[in-house]
Amino acid sequence: MSMKERIGIDLNRRIGLAPGLDWAIRNGLRFVDICLDPDPDLLDPAHRKLKEARAKLEANGLTLGVHTLSSMNVAENCPFLSEAADKYLEAYVRSAKAIGAGWVIVHGGYHFTADKQERMEIAIARIQRLAKIAESEGMTILLENMNPEPAGAEVKYLVHDVEEAKYYFSNLTSPAIRWAFTSNHAHMLPYGVRGFIEQMEAFGMGVERIGEVRLADNWGTVEEHLYPGTANMDFAELFRMLESRGYRGHYMQDYTTIDEMLSGRDIVARIADDVVGKIPA
Repeated sequence: MSMKERIGIDLNRRIGLAPGLDWAIRNGLRFVDICLDPDPDLLDPAHRKLKEARAKLEANGLTLGVHTLSSMNVAENCPFLSEAADKYLEAYVRSAKAIGAGWVIVHGGYHFTADKQERMEIAIARIQRLAKIAESEGMTILLENMNPEPAGAEVKYLVHDVEEAKYYFSNLTSPAIRWAFTSNHAHMLPYGVRGFIEQMEAFGMGVERIGEVRLADNWGTVEEHLYPGTANMDFAELFRMLESRGYRGHYMQDYTTIDEMLSGRDIVARIADDVVGKIPA
């Protein structure tokens, strides 16, 4: 498979499932992510829309991943809402199985500064429960590293740095759990993309445990998902570091619009081809 074929597009909530799959097929994509939230029917694993989408995927060689909302707090501890969080994630896994998706991207939740440890424990327990369901369904869960928030922010994402990622993965041992590496989030940290990968590799969570690498340009200062070449993300170094370590999975773009991601895919693929061509066999 060529590097360009390995680079997909996260449709997210930019377009509905049926028209989104048609668009992806028309444009020759092999990998696509999408958020199911805009259409509640899609969170019913028995709904005909999932069967129709599955048939379309199988007929066209398209691999789909589903992406939960990061605004849904996986570290939720309120009565009623806590139960709803469990049901939301379970619905995603069961719908993913029904549609024939390859993975479900989830997040570590967020905390309010003073309750960080408590929230991490809640999130880990919730993901552990979800992992049991994923195992029974033969599904893969990808835990995404999130972006750092400003130091003075009260609300902060969890799994935003290596320390938090290690804490989660040291407690999440299910074979159904891998990770989604969002490079532009790591780019915002002092040790950057290379430091993140090297430290996770030393921890035992190297490229063999990565299920998806997510791409967007970024200045490394605030949370932005920008078009390739409009900021200072070193895509060449990213591809060199991952491919030389044996990563052979897919990449997923997530920035601006689906049409810009389609044109940006050509830019990123050219960079990747140039880098991979120079890596010793």
